[in-house]
Amino acid sequence: MKKILVLSTGGTIEMLKKDGGLTISSSSSMDTSSIDALSGVDVSVRKFLSLPSPHITPEIMADIARELRNIEISREFHGVVVTHGTDTLEETAFVADIHLEGTLPVVFTAAMRSGSELGVDGPRNIRSAVRVACTETRNLGVTVVLNDEIHAAGRVTKTCTSNVSSFDSPGYGPLGFVDDDRVIYHRLPIWRMNLPPGPLVLEKKVGLVRTAAGFGHDVIDFLREAGYLGVIVEAFGRGNVHPDTANAIERAINSGVTVIITSRCYEGRVLGVYAYPGGGVDLINRGVLSAGDMAGNKIRLFLMACLGAGLKNNQIRSMLSNL
Repeated sequence: MKKILVLSTGGTIEMLKKDGGLTISSSSSMDTSSIDALSGVDVSVRKFLSLPSPHITPEIMADIARELRNIEISREFHGVVVTHGTDTLEETAFVADIHLEGTLPVVFTAAMRSGSELGVDGPRNIRSAVRVACTETRNLGVTVVLNDEIHAAGRVTKTCTSNVSSFDSPGYGPLGFVDDDRVIYHRLPIWRMNLPPGPLVLEKKVGLVRTAAGFGHDVIDFLREAGYLGVIVEAFGRGNVHPDTANAIERAINSGVTVIITSRCYEGRVLGVYAYPGGGVDLINRGVLSAGDMAGNKIRLFLMACLGAGLKNNQIRSMLSNL
């Protein structure tokens, strides 16, 4: 008998229609009827919090990750399913993934449609997630299960505002699928980012700047002047920026700010290929760190955790070296 905990945190999966739109209220509840008849599974449901996902801050993400770590240490359950709103699900799942030891299967799921809409997907997603939590997933890290697909927390992202097949891992695809008769894995991730053992503390003053034509340098200067300790820059293509942005990055680095470059492209790594002012080679020479092909929103959380743990730039660079 597998003991599985469903930890609810809010989101569309437990929203009701009220005052012309969907909202979470005291009467909101999640439909868990789809897991009542699962054989060989003892499921408990616990409400951890109840928020729309845009309201979930990095501090709350850290609280969820700490709670999961406590459950992992207790060994009370064979697996945990976390229900969450879709807008920030990929970020909360990633924070949990870099903090957990990996000895407990943890699966995040959600719903793109509420229970008051036609074609509701929440109950099936919960059922699929519970089935995945019952499988041996120690080598997978935290996973995300929606629309019968299993994705790695480090790669998955929400790609569409409304479609039930919104969650995808661009360039990588799902780890596997949930079919009617069993859970099927097609591949295992060969890497997983981990923080050093210890308390999870997130440094709040880490910013994210997405470059656009002629835009970015003034925002980086603003963050530096505001006392930010870290900045993630979503650069063009291979990791290139306008010379004004490169100069702003250098000013930030000279002030002690950790600057990490990633790309605003959906797929592919940043790499020192171009040597012109603002090109990747130039930025590396100015002292930036490279995030490989990691998404900016996730690498920001990673840097928040690294700075919160007191890690230095050379330690962070070493942790990013395999990306």
